Amino acid sequence: MIGFELKVKGEVFNAALNKGVLTVILTKHNNIIDIHFGGLNTENDENLHWLDTTLGLDEEIKVTVKDILKNSEPKSIRKKEKRSQDKIDLQKYYSLKKKLEGKGLI
Repeated sequence: MIGFELKVKGEVFNAALNKGVLTVILTKHNNIIDIHFGGLNTENDENLHWLDTTLGLDEEIKVTVKDILKNSEPKSIRKKEKRSQDKIDLQKYYSLKKKLEGKGLI
């Protein structure tokens, strides 16, 4: 299955998902560079994290798009909380109602 191979700091991480999203994110804030490699498996609503680390000057990363036969073991897996659509709709209703009442529209 098509996915990413990430090489960083002498480690190799492989990930591919049948249904879902994979992300490799580089962030620079206050001269600190962070890298995140994770994803969301939409088949079972799991958030997967393979890597969260800080990079130093002159450190290299390599991302290769390739056919991944076996995923690396994630550092963490968090099950996404399922809420019924009715609860979500009701929460939106009360939020909108409060906003409109605050503006004197209802």
